[in-house]
This record gives sequence, C-alpha cells and structure tokens, in this order.
Amino acid sequence: MSSEEVLKCSLCSEPAITNIRYAKLRLCKKHFIEYIQNKVFKTIKRYELIKNGWRVLVAVSGGRDSIALLHILSVISKQLDFNVLALHLDLGITDYSRRAREVVESFCRSLEVPLIVVDLKELLGVRLPDLVIRSRRPACSLCGLLKRYLINVVGIESKVNVVVLGHHLDDLLTYVMKNFLLQKLNDISKLGPKTESEGPLVGRVRPLYEVSGNETSLYVSIQGLPVVDGVCPYKVVGSIEGEVRKFLDSIEGRNPGIKIALARGIAKNIEFYKVGLRSNVGTCRYCGMPTSGDVCAFCKLTEKVLGSSMGPIVRSKIKEVVSSYR
Repeated sequence: MSSEEVLKCSLCSEPAITNIRYAKLRLCKKHFIEYIQNKVFKTIKRYELIKNGWRVLVAVSGGRDSIALLHILSVISKQLDFNVLALHLDLGITDYSRRAREVVESFCRSLEVPLIVVDLKELLGVRLPDLVIRSRRPACSLCGLLKRYLINVVGIESKVNVVVLGHHLDDLLTYVMKNFLLQKLNDISKLGPKTESEGPLVGRVRPLYEVSGNETSLYVSIQGLPVVDGVCPYKVVGSIEGEVRKFLDSIEGRNPGIKIALARGIAKNIEFYKVGLRSNVGTCRYCGMPTSGDVCAFCKLTEKVLGSSMGPIVRSKIKEVVSSYR
C-alpha cells in the first residue's frame, strides 16, 4: 500500500485526517464530522437519553468537551425533535471565568441557543476563591459541591426534562476504574450514560459516553469552534487518575475498541453497582433541596462560611433568572 493510499479517506477520495482504529476507518474532515455527530445520535438512541419533544439543559463550561457537545446537539436536535437550553456557571475564578463566560455567551449567540448564566458573585456576594480561603477546603471539592447544587436548582426551576453533561468516554472510564480500585462500587452506578431522576431532581445524561477525549478535541479543531484558552488555575490531576488513564490508553493501543466495550458493559450491568445502595433522600430544612441528611451540603457550607444558610435565597434568585426561559 502506497503512502498516498494510506492517507485517503475510507469513504471518499479526500485526504484522511485521522485513523479511527477501533472502527477501522480513515476519515477526511467532512466524514469525521459526520461520524462524530452520528455517533452521538446513536448513543442518544441506544441508551434512550433524550426523547422527542423534550427540553434539555446543557451545562457548558467553555472547554472543548462541552463546546463540542453543544454544537453537536444543536445540529442533531432537529432530527430528534428536542429543544436545547444552555447553562453556564460563572464561579468568579480570576480571569479564567471571565474568558470562559465570554466564549460561551458568544458561541450560544452564534448557534441561536438560549443561555442561562448563573453568577456566583450575584448569588452569594462572594466568588469561589473567597470561599476557598474562608472555608479552608480544596478548591476542586468546593467547585464540585457548588456546581452540583446550582445545576440541580436550575434543572428544577427551569422545568427541563433532563440535564446534559459533557463527560466523555475517557473521563468516565477513568473514574469507573478508580472507584473499582477503591471498591466504591456504588459510585460506579453514577457513571453510566444516564442517571435517572430522583424525587424533584432532574435526571442527567451523557451523550459523549462513547466519544473519546481525542475525538472531541479533533472535532473542535476541525470545526474551528471557540474554547476558553488555558486551564482552570485550580485544576489538579490526581496521581491515581493519571495512572489509570495511562493504563487504559495502553490497553486501547494494543486492543482497539476495548474502551467502548468496557463502557457498554458498564451500561449493561449498571444495576449491579446499585446493589446495597440505600435511597434515603429527604429534603433540606432550609432550602428544600434533596439531601440524605437534615441540611444539604450547600446550606452547611454557606452557614459555616457566610453565617447563614443561603439555599433559600439562591433558589429564589435562580427561579427569577430562569423564569423567562420556561
């Protein structure tokens, strides 16, 4: 086989820009874009993530994965007959949050996708860096707590059918393997293609479940999509996560397709990981959001750091913000 033949797309005579080994395909720009969009389309159908007529809330950070996902959903939403609403959380992380917000706002305007922006400073009067200093907790821990709470509140108040997250294949499998190594088997049940709704909480879906991180990066590059430059200043890759990702990449290199096979196996056996998981969800006595205790983590945090449980005020403000998007 000549070098010229190697570089040709498997579906046409155009030059190939990537070799997808697990699918035994070399694809040009046009066919790669179609391949990824079709893969997300099939993932939604395979796992019944989004139904006709639904209204979905897409969490968009401004990074590659969420930008790629929003673009893909804006394209295939016409085929699957659902409506897209975007959500961006501005946590006030130095200049990084400002740049991310600008990217998301501009991108949503170009796609004509309605966007809800939730600004932490406007809700609490403080930014994430302030909370990190006052609480003396790790930034990533606080960030996760805030994001979960705010996304849940917006999901409820906006009355959408489902929340859409941009977690891709590599992210999800890394945490699946980490939880297996630590024997946190119940946590694996939250890493499938979808998490069902529970009480008032809106369910969550992950349409990039079978799309790799490299594929989303290439999609963004080929399409020339805008993404926030740089990385979050608080981002830290744990030693376990880094080693697990290298391990998975190594196996995939020798056995193309093993990652997708593993992901499908997890999805098929997801109920197994729920065995022994007790559902004792109550409601927070301050804000009314679901919690396993008497007070939710958000209200505990704000009571400790700010002197009062801010959940009720935050819910009220968010309800006002999203009222025009219902």
